[in-house]
Amino acid sequence: MQRPTVTDMLRTIDREISEESAPRLPLLEEREHTHGSFEDNAIISQMLKSAFRSTPKWSKLTEIEREAMDMIACKFSRILSGKSMQKQHWEDVVGYAKLIEEKCF
Repeated sequence: MQRPTVTDMLRTIDREISEESAPRLPLLEEREHTHGSFEDNAIISQMLKSAFRSTPKWSKLTEIEREAMDMIACKFSRILSGKSMQKQHWEDVVGYAKLIEEKCF
């Protein structure tokens, strides 16, 4: 018998909670449609951030560089789990990169 994945377990928990709670907010339904599931985003985003933090030069980056990379990881997770051609996802990636570019010498 195959063991359930983390995503399967999270979906089961979400389903059990949903059955016991009030209807979801329309905003959450809309975001899930464009961004993908929160659980998938969390898993992908945390994997990307872990990869960033495992590099030798992560600790040498400034706070704003690290934050921009974290935010870009979040946007990449939305691209990978939601609607990949959602223009706002890509605009956000460019925006965070632009904020850092403005600080470069």
